[in-house]
Amino acid sequence: MARRMRGRVDTAAISRRWRQKHMEAEQMNVTAVHFGCTGFVGRNVAAVAAHHKMTNILPYRFRSGGMGGVRLQKHIEDGTYGQNFSTDYELDKEFVVKAMLEKVDHVTNAIGMWTEPTVTGNSQSWFDMQGVNVEWPRMLARWCREMGINRLVHVSSVGADPNSPCKYLRQKGEAELAVLEEFPRATIMRATEMFGQTDWNFSRLLKAQSYLKVVPVPNGGCRIMQPMYVSDFAEACVRAMSLDHTEGRIAELGGPIRYTMTDYLRWCAEVNDLYHLVQPVPYHVMKAIATVSMMNPGKGAIVGPRMGAGTWCSEWVDRQYFDNVATPERDPDLLDWEDFGIPREDLMRLEDRYFLVANLYSRSNSYQETGHLI
Repeated sequence: MARRMRGRVDTAAISRRWRQKHMEAEQMNVTAVHFGCTGFVGRNVAAVAAHHKMTNILPYRFRSGGMGGVRLQKHIEDGTYGQNFSTDYELDKEFVVKAMLEKVDHVTNAIGMWTEPTVTGNSQSWFDMQGVNVEWPRMLARWCREMGINRLVHVSSVGADPNSPCKYLRQKGEAELAVLEEFPRATIMRATEMFGQTDWNFSRLLKAQSYLKVVPVPNGGCRIMQPMYVSDFAEACVRAMSLDHTEGRIAELGGPIRYTMTDYLRWCAEVNDLYHLVQPVPYHVMKAIATVSMMNPGKGAIVGPRMGAGTWCSEWVDRQYFDNVATPERDPDLLDWEDFGIPREDLMRLEDRYFLVANLYSRSNSYQETGHLI
């Protein structure tokens, strides 16, 4: 397996970050299917697998509640790094899913839902949060066991706990138990909130900072975050398929730096030449604002995305009262970056990638040569 995956940056220029420029072993005979490949995390996992020269099946749904198409994956279907085959499916179609499973060795599941689609006017999902976050991983793990799949990698979240008062984290904890019950050799990948060029988390805060000027923050802005670059996490997911010592274990991964919400917004304001103005909002008031944002037909125009899985939803408000920090040191059985052969100093820091997006909301940007006052 390659020591480092990413040979090029998103602009197709050769990256200077990676230590290795080629693969140490060919993997053209390795096949995998990546459920959730049209989402933010899944599409990066599929791209990393293609860079590792795997043969991939990319299933997509027409009624996923968001960007259900596979169009964003077309750039890796040129046969340069691997072979990718896209096909449509639905969560409750057992014969369709098993038809894909019988053709592959490995499976990754990056399907998840942040909020109930029934309260979102633009969502077309046929399934609620319980069905997507809990029942689907259980069915997939059972079908993988029945079809003799070699490795199953399930994407979860840091803070997942069946007893959590937060519905999203509670369902993620239930899903972990269900997957390990049906497929004991599965690898659970817990992740902190991730950033990237198309994320629905941090770029929405920048959008609010640019348009609203005063950013409403729940929990007094005291929530501790540990942002992680999505391609780092995707590489760990792909490596989990090939490493024997990850079978049946749980990994808890986070970024190299921890911030509070207030410190993060202050830093972004300084880089983007904006005013750092935040307004702490009580829990019930923020829940009301998020509910109106979800139900408003014009949502996405100013403060939030047009889909319920975005930042400004009631479940997002609940998560702001739980620190999003990876602590694998608390349990020796939890996997860390070093267990995947990824040195912590090689992780992408926030400033290396994030401000490619931040430049869209800035008056001047010191990270861009063309940054200037407008």
